[in-house]
Amino acid sequence: MTLKIPIQETVKLVGSLRLCGSDRSEPVVVSKTEMVMDEKVYVAVVARDLESKSSLVWAIQNTRGREFCIVYVHQPMNISAPGEMFHEQKLRLYRKEKEKAHNSLDKYLNICRQMHVNAEKIYMEMDSVEEGILQLISQRGVKKLVMGAAADRNYTMSMRDLQSKKAIYISREAPDTCHIWFTCNGYLICTREATRRDNLNVEGTSSSSLAQSEINKGTESVASSSMAKDDVQIQVALIEAATSNRETRLEVSKRKEAERAASDAIKRAKESENLYLNELKRRKEIEKSLKEANEEMEKMRSEGEARVAESNMVITNLQGKYSLSMKVLRRLRDEQEELKREISEVSKLKSKREEEEASPSKDLEPPQYFICPITQEVMEDPYVAADGFTYEGEAIRGWFNRGHETSPMTNKRLPHTSLVPNLALRSAIQEWLQASSS
Repeated sequence: MTLKIPIQETVKLVGSLRLCGSDRSEPVVVSKTEMVMDEKVYVAVVARDLESKSSLVWAIQNTRGREFCIVYVHQPMNISAPGEMFHEQKLRLYRKEKEKAHNSLDKYLNICRQMHVNAEKIYMEMDSVEEGILQLISQRGVKKLVMGAAADRNYTMSMRDLQSKKAIYISREAPDTCHIWFTCNGYLICTREATRRDNLNVEGTSSSSLAQSEINKGTESVASSSMAKDDVQIQVALIEAATSNRETRLEVSKRKEAERAASDAIKRAKESENLYLNELKRRKEIEKSLKEANEEMEKMRSEGEARVAESNMVITNLQGKYSLSMKVLRRLRDEQEELKREISEVSKLKSKREEEEASPSKDLEPPQYFICPITQEVMEDPYVAADGFTYEGEAIRGWFNRGHETSPMTNKRLPHTSLVPNLALRSAIQEWLQASSS
C-alpha cells in the first residue's frame, strides 16, 4: 500500500531581504542531507503565470521526477524616498508584491495537486534572479533544474539556442553537477548535461578508504570499483538514451505539428482562394447588373429628354393658342361692351320714339344708326363687323365677297371677317317701322 505524501508548502527566504529601508540578511540553514546532491526537480518560475505554467507542466510530464520544488526569485522594488510617509508607502508596496508572489506560487502548487505530484515552494529575494538561482543550486546541491530558455512570445519552431540572458548566464556559471533543461512555450529547446563528478569522487573516496582498511582484499576492491564505474557509465548511457528518445519524440511531435500547421495553412489558402473566386464572380455579376442599370438609366434619360422636348413643344403651342384665345376673348368683351352701348342707345331711342308718338307730329325721320353705312338705307338685318360698326348683313357680306379685308368706315385692315347679328338693333328698327306705318 502506497501512501501519498502531501505537498509541502514551505517558504524559504534566501539572500538579502529589504524591509523598511534597511538590509537584513537571514542565513539559510542547510542540513547535511541537503548538501548531498538533491534528487528533486527544481522548476524556476517567473512573474508571467502562463510561461511558468508551461515550464512546470513540461517538467512534470517529461523529467519523471517524484518530487518538485517551485523556485521564485523576486527582485524587490527599490524605492528611495525620504520621510516617514514615503517609508510607509514603500512598506505597503513591498508587502503587496510579496503577497502577489505567494499567490502565484500557490497557483503553481495547485497545478501540482491536480497532476498528482508532490511539490514545495521556495520564495527568495535577491537583487539578481540568476545569482539567486545559482546560490540555491550551490546550497542545496541541486541536480535537476528546469527553467525558461526565452519568453514564450519569442518561441519559434526553429529555435535551438538560448535567448534569455538569465538562461545563458546560468548555463555558463552553474555547477557541472546540475542537469538543466531549458524550455520555451512547453517545448524543450536544449539541455545542459551534468558530468556527475561528485558521484565519481564519492565512489573513488569509498574505494580508497576500503583499500586502506582491507589491504589483503585489494584485488577484489579494484574489481568492485571497476564494476561501479561500469554501472555509472551504463546509467549515464541509459539516461542519455532516454533523453535522446524524448528529444526524438519531441522532434516527431514538432514535425507532426508543423505538418498539421502546413495542412491547415493549405486548407486556409484554398478557402481563401474559393472566397476570392466567389467574391470575383459576385463582383462581375454586380458590374454586369450595374452596366445594365446604367444602360437602362441612359435609355430612360433619353426618353425623358424626348418627352420633355415634346412637352415643351406642346406648352409652346398651348401658349400660342392661349394668347390667341385671350385676344379673341378681349375682342368679344369689346364687342359685348359695344352691344351694351348700342342697347343703351336703342333704349334711349325707344324712349324718344315713345315721346314722339305721344306728340301730335307724325313726320318722323329714321335715326342715323338705323341707316346702313354702305346702302344708306334703313337696315332690315343688321350685323356687327370686327370694326365695331353695324351694317346691313347682305351689304357687308358682299363687301367681303368682293375681296375687301378692310373696314368700309375706317378703311383699316380687319383682324377677321366674322359677323355678329345685332338683334337689339333689329328689334328697334322693326318697332320703328311698325310705328311709322301706323
